[in-house]
This record gives sequence, structure tokens and C-alpha cells, in this order.
Amino acid sequence: MIRPTNNSKPPLLELSSLEISRTISLARILLIVGLVFLHYLKFPNSSVWPYTGLDLNEHSVATFVNSAIFLFFLSVVPLLSLISGWLFFSFGNNDPMRTIFARIRRRFTSLYLPLVFWNGVFMVILYAIYKTNPHYPLLGDLNMDFSTAGWKQYINGIFGLTRRPISLQFWFVRDLFVTALVSPLLLLMSRRAPWLGAAALCTAWICGWSMVIFLRPDVPFFFYLGALVHLKQLPVTISRKTTMAVAAVFVAIVCVRAFAPLAVDFSGNIMPTWLRITTSLMRLVGVVACWGMLQHMAQTPRGTRIGGKYGGLAFFLHCAHWPLLAFLKIWLWPLMPAQTDLWMLVHDFSCVILTIIIGLGFGILLNRYAPAAFALMNGGRLLGQTKAKEQIK
Repeated sequence: MIRPTNNSKPPLLELSSLEISRTISLARILLIVGLVFLHYLKFPNSSVWPYTGLDLNEHSVATFVNSAIFLFFLSVVPLLSLISGWLFFSFGNNDPMRTIFARIRRRFTSLYLPLVFWNGVFMVILYAIYKTNPHYPLLGDLNMDFSTAGWKQYINGIFGLTRRPISLQFWFVRDLFVTALVSPLLLLMSRRAPWLGAAALCTAWICGWSMVIFLRPDVPFFFYLGALVHLKQLPVTISRKTTMAVAAVFVAIVCVRAFAPLAVDFSGNIMPTWLRITTSLMRLVGVVACWGMLQHMAQTPRGTRIGGKYGGLAFFLHCAHWPLLAFLKIWLWPLMPAQTDLWMLVHDFSCVILTIIIGLGFGILLNRYAPAAFALMNGGRLLGQTKAKEQIK
């Protein structure tokens, strides 16, 4: 608790364990829903990626909205990584190395085994599609070409050893597992040179250096920040007033960033370094804004119900949402009456909402009728057994 001075405002209470538990449960599912929105990517009739911004030549309204949504949810991975680091390092001082190695072993079951299982299933499905229809639209969006792939590509497609697995969302799970593997080094760094270590990882993140073993540097950086927040006992409470102010600033930044093509030349699909760096830094504001909003939403009756009912399905939805989302984009696009901005946005939201409904529904049915299969696909967890202090997946 923060004690007020004589002329200070009422004190800001730290979150209780129950309130943190509720926030994490809500964060699990809502952040993964945000990831589904992010992975809609570009419209079928547009060549402009949402990371660039709006399309100045056509469908400016739809591409602006899609870009703004995409840029807003770029903060999902940093916040999930930060929470993961906070939870991973939530232990006492009694033999921390032993605790860390025990948690690494558990992460093999809860992260890496599901990665291998899901990508093996997706590999079979997508290869079957390739053999029956080699020109199917989805195949062109994969990070491997079945017509030329060798054994190394297939191994990486399933195991993600040196490249992203075939299902795009599993790069995050892969990097989260690798970060857990190097967590003893992170613990040592947090004790010997905590802020120098943070500065080094931040530099790697800003420069886009994957440090050889990672696919992207944002996961280890924010994971380490989460570890520092816990180890240094830094406050995690954000007042409602501050949350509203930071959220408003973040939304304004996102909108301005989505308008970037009005002032920045993207010819040759090259993004200026300064814009890439500022876009990365924008995500720091998003982490604060999203955590604050989740923190306050989680303490409401509705937020508590959503987190309690669906938080345990977050990892399953993360695993299942792609390529399901990509299939829905292909199947629903011909059903749109016209290729106008309005119907493009209808397509966007329809695909995302259907993906969420199907993914959650399938998970609930599996948990009820095939719990062993659900546990394997959900990292060893059955619904009702997920605890708030588990690592966010």
C-alpha cells in the first residue's frame, strides 16, 4: 500500500493475489482474441499489409480500420511475454535454480509438445491440400513451398528448430520455450546486472537482432522485464485515471501510425528505420494501456465471469485459430455481396468472430467428450484445472 502525504490524493492500493489472478485469467483469453484479430492480416482484395498502414489508392477506410486494429494488437505478444516472465519467476529465494529447472521441464509438456502435435497435424492437412490442389490460395501464404521443400523444411515446419513452424502463431510458443530454456542465464543476469541486462535485451529488440537462437527478440526482452517486475517487487497497479489517459494516448498513436503512408514513402516495400523503431516503442505504451484496462475490467462481475469461464481455453484457441482463420477468409470472401469498404470490414469481423466461436466450441466439446486429447492439445490442462499462476501461453 502507498501511504499518502498530507496533501496527496487517496492511496492507490496494490492488487491483491485474487485481483491479480482475475486479471491474468481475463488477460489469457482477451489477449488471444486480440491475436486472432491481428492474424486476419490483409484483405483478400488488397496488396497492402496492415503493418504499413492504410491504402492510399483504394479502400482507404477499410484498410485504415484494419491497420489500426493490427497495430493496436501488436502489444499482445509483449504483454503475454511480460506476464509469462512474471509468473515464471514467481518463487521464493529457497533454491531458485532448482525451481527454474523444474519449471523448464514442465514447459516442455505445456509448450513444446503441443507445438509439435499441432504442427504435425497441420502439416498433414496442408500437404494433403497441396497434393489435391497445388494452387490453393492458402499454400502461397505458407513459409514453406511443398513443391521444393526438403527434409530440413519439414523438420522445421513441425519442430520449429531454426525457423518458424508451418503454423504461423507457433513462433511465439517456440520462442517462449527457448526463453524458458535460457532462464537460468536470465536469473543470473537479474542478480548481477539487472538493468544492464534489460538495456542489452532492449537494444537487441529495437535493432531487430534475434540473438541467433530466437525467431524474434521481443519475447525474451519482455519476458525478462516481467521477471524484473517480480524479482524487484515493482508495482503492477495502474489507477483508473492513468489507465484512461494512457489508453487514449495509445489509441491516438495507433491512429496516427495507421496514417503513416500519407507522409512516408513505402515504395519498394521498404520501411524507414526510424518508423520501424517508433512502431516498436509504441508497443511499450500499448502494454501499459492494455494491462491497465484488463486490470480494471477483471474486477467487474462480467470480467470475472469471462476470465473464469474462458481463461483455460486461451492456449487452445491460440493453437487452433490458424489456419482455421485462413480457411474462413477464403470460404467467406465469395459470399460478400460487393468488394466495398463496408463488406470488407464485415468479412474481417465475421472471419474473426467465427474463428473464436469455432475454436472455443471445439475446445469445450473436446474437454467434455475426449479429455485426454484435449489435455494433450491444451498443454496438459483440462478446464477447471487451470490456475491463475500458471504461465500464460
